[in-house]
Formats: sequence, structure tokens, C-alpha cells
Amino acid sequence: MKKYLAIAMAALLLVCSLTSCITGQGSIDDYTPEVDYLVTEQGTFYFEEAEGETAILVKYNGKATKDDHVVIPSTFNDRTVTVIGEKAFYSLAAIVEVTIPDTIVEIDKYAFARCTELTAINLPAGLLEIDDYAFAECDKLASVNLGSSITTIGEKAFWGCTALTNVTLPATLAEIQDAAFWGCTALTAVEFPASVKTIGTLAYYNCTGIESIKFNKDDITIGEFAFVTEGSTLKDKIDMSNLAEGSKVLEYVNNIAEPAEETEAPETDAPEA
Repeated sequence: MKKYLAIAMAALLLVCSLTSCITGQGSIDDYTPEVDYLVTEQGTFYFEEAEGETAILVKYNGKATKDDHVVIPSTFNDRTVTVIGEKAFYSLAAIVEVTIPDTIVEIDKYAFARCTELTAINLPAGLLEIDDYAFAECDKLASVNLGSSITTIGEKAFWGCTALTNVTLPATLAEIQDAAFWGCTALTAVEFPASVKTIGTLAYYNCTGIESIKFNKDDITIGEFAFVTEGSTLKDKIDMSNLAEGSKVLEYVNNIAEPAEETEAPETDAPEA
């Protein structure tokens, strides 16, 4: 009897094990979100289920070898697409234009980095965050509309976007992180809305084309080398007419020194994905 019971138990364990393999249900530590795809005329979009009834766009494979105009879907399998995931369009040189739906609230790390033919992009009104390196080294990107809700521009988000001529910072923006606009040499003017609380280290380093910098708030934390170019500074480009005597920003501006050998800004490597 014991022998038959042992055989039965072993068979039951084997069936359970096979069922787990077939259904993909292992331990909770082995769980990975389901990834599915949508084939369209322009290419294939890959999605991952997220919290609630939302989805993340995790990858795009286009059919075009050049002049690819991408329209990102707003829904997938009755889920709302809210995030463009990490490296979703990384280094896709065929892309020249992207239409982003109003449902997107976050653009993740490296999402469009090194899309070297991308020339312009309109970001949706509800976008809250552009993460680190999101558009780094998009060296033909000339125009960016940041929408009206964004609060954070991540580290090196527009690093090396040498064609970027103008970016209007919305009244909701609170933080510009380190080296966000490093080397954007075509930028000509920057105006910080009163909502800005932090401007990171090296944020506008080597933006040699800037002719005008304006603040609309006195209490802003500004990192080192934020307005420095190689061998010089942008101090004389700063409009100080709105800055109160003794204010935090005015003190920072007055203390900007010409770069000396011992205080030169550190080297910043190109983003690595």
C-alpha cells in the first residue's frame, strides 16, 4: 500500500511540475510581465502589461530603412499605453518623426537615444517625466515641444543634441538634472519658469550658442558648472533684472568664476546603453 501511495505522490508532483512549465507559472521570484506585440503597416510594436489597465511600449521594429514616420498606438489589448520603455527606440536611425499619444506620462531611459535622423518631436500635454538619456545624441533633433505638464528632465536627457535650437520650459517644470542639455550648442536662449527648483551640475555645460538666460525665481538650487563653456562662462548672458538683492540665484551668479585649470568641468562620457 505504501509503495502505491509513494508512486501516486510522485506522479502528482510530476504533473504539477509539468503544468507549471507549460503555463509559465513558477515561483513569484520567477514572474515576468507578459510581453505581446502588435503588427502594423509601419512595423511591430512590443508591449508589456503594467499596473492596472495600462501597458508599456518596450520595443519597436520598423519595416522602413529610412524616412520612418512612427505613430505610437494609445491602446493595446484594451490597455492604455502610458510609458515608452527603456531603449524602446534606441539607435533606430531610420526614424525621422514620431507621433506620441496623449496617454503617455513617462519616457524611460534611452528611449530615443541615438535616433540620429530624428528631427522634431511633440511631447503630449500629460507627459510628466523624461528620464535619463532619453534623447541623448539625437544630433539632428532641432525642435522639441515639452508639453504642459512635465515636472522632471532627467540626467543627460538631451546630451549632445547639437541641432537643438529652442526648448520652451513649461510652467510645471521643477527639476533639470545633471548634464541634461550638455553640449546643445545651437540653443540660443533659456528662460526658467518660476516652478523650477533645481538646475543640476553641468546642466547647460558647453552650450556655446546661448545669448540669453533668464530666471523668474530667486530660490533655485544650481549645480556647479551649470553655465560654463570650455574655457569661459555664460555669466554675461544672464539677465539679472528679476533677481532680488541677496537672493540665492543672484549670489550664485555673482560667484561664477572663469574656469581655471584646477576648476575645469570634469569630462562626461557619451551615454552607454
